[in-house]
Amino acid sequence: MTGRNDRAVERAARATLHWTLRYTGGLDPLVAADRQHEVLSDLHEQTAWATESGISQRATARSIRARMLRGIPADLGWRRAQLTGREGIRFSLPRADGLLLAAVAVIGIVQVAVGAFIAARQVRALLIDDISWVPNSVALTIALGAVALVATALLRHRRTRHWGAAVLAVTGLLIFAQSVEALYYISATALLVINGVTWLEPAAWAIGTGVAVLCLAATAQWASPARRLPTSAASVPTGEESR
Repeated sequence: MTGRNDRAVERAARATLHWTLRYTGGLDPLVAADRQHEVLSDLHEQTAWATESGISQRATARSIRARMLRGIPADLGWRRAQLTGREGIRFSLPRADGLLLAAVAVIGIVQVAVGAFIAARQVRALLIDDISWVPNSVALTIALGAVALVATALLRHRRTRHWGAAVLAVTGLLIFAQSVEALYYISATALLVINGVTWLEPAAWAIGTGVAVLCLAATAQWASPARRLPTSAASVPTGEESR
């Protein structure tokens, strides 16, 4: 390239290549070389396109510098991803999300089973005349189990999954402690156990709290899909921005 304007393009290209060498420094040589070649190829394509389109060399130089400046955050993000291995984490996230879904689904199934068990025990107690009424704790446990059934069904669809997890957090917090209280009224064996094991009800509340925390974490995860995966902008080379 000759002339003052040609030198402006050359200086802009050199500045971009210098920046590329800076942020790829210290990385794996093959990764750094690939990145540098991508940027060099893009600079060549941009200048050729500008020449064919009749764009002045000075305007081309300004465009090259502007693209370099706009791409700095993405370049730094790309470097950070290479240093921390975040790309590998990205591909493992779907598996972690699947494990989280499985855990919440199991929690929902357990809650439904608890509600069904208490309902069956209540029916049995009524049939053998052990009890002639339905205690509030029994009614609440059965209702919580029914709600948990609906919430578990919501887990099937991605758009409603966070709602299902949120509902299971509420039912999970209550159902285990309520089931212990319900068994106190409808099971003679459970009555003896509850009277002999004083920490059973606090343990049920502790389990419910743990379940609620896990379900709320799942709710936060699924309510904001954009947070589940890192943005791909950091992996796009500076030269790949749209012209």
